[in-house]
Amino acid sequence: MNGLCSLLKPDNVLLGISPSSKKRIFEQASQTLSLLYGLDKKEIFDGLFARERLGSTYLDHGIALPHCRLPNIKEPCCLFVKLHGELESDRPGEPSVSAFFFLIAPEDAASEHLALLASAAEVFSDDALREKLLTASSADAFCGALRSWCSVQPSDKV
Repeated sequence: MNGLCSLLKPDNVLLGISPSSKKRIFEQASQTLSLLYGLDKKEIFDGLFARERLGSTYLDHGIALPHCRLPNIKEPCCLFVKLHGELESDRPGEPSVSAFFFLIAPEDAASEHLALLASAAEVFSDDALREKLLTASSADAFCGALRSWCSVQPSDKV
């Protein structure tokens, strides 16, 4: 396993977060990523929110993929957040969001960043896997479902 499948561990999965506002969810994600990876919380938040202002990161099926590249990190970082309920979109015509997959990559790793985004899109586009991930009752169950799926994928895809 490599790429996305090796990045997501139980510590990188938050389930049942209250959907008070997009800004608040981004703040919680930035705080968690900061604690997990020893990064600057404000830099994470600013990077993610700046990218979000450029255009929607909504994927489909109630999932958004906020992402950015930052200069002061050495390896990709990620966090999956499943909301308790849904967050109404702040963009006209865009559906509500029930989960976020946050991805941060090194500034000089554009190819890896794009490959990880493509992997995330593939993971969340697989109907059976997405259902397992979105209904997982624990971070361990989430990661177990992802590991099972990854184990049967070609290593260059995930």
